[in-house]
Amino acid sequence: MKKYICVSITNKVEEIGNDYNKGFRKCNTKELAQEIEDVCNEHDEKGYEVISIVPVVQGQHVVISNDGGWGNSATEGVVITFKEK
Repeated sequence: MKKYICVSITNKVEEIGNDYNKGFRKCNTKELAQEIEDVCNEHDEKGYEVISIVPVVQGQHVVISNDGGWGNSATEGVVITFKEK
């Protein structure tokens, strides 16, 4: 058994919006939370404990006109690090 392992959960962003902000991106938090829970329980059963859960965040800037635009960031997923118990 390895002493440390890392697991990544990715692609948890969905695009939402209306005619004004079609490119707005939002994290699917319910799905991400469930996947984190499943991965943590699975690795606990294998004899690992969680050391850290680090979010993977991506920013985005949209230019609306020459006068400006807006920016936001969305959590894309997480990296979970486990250590052998």
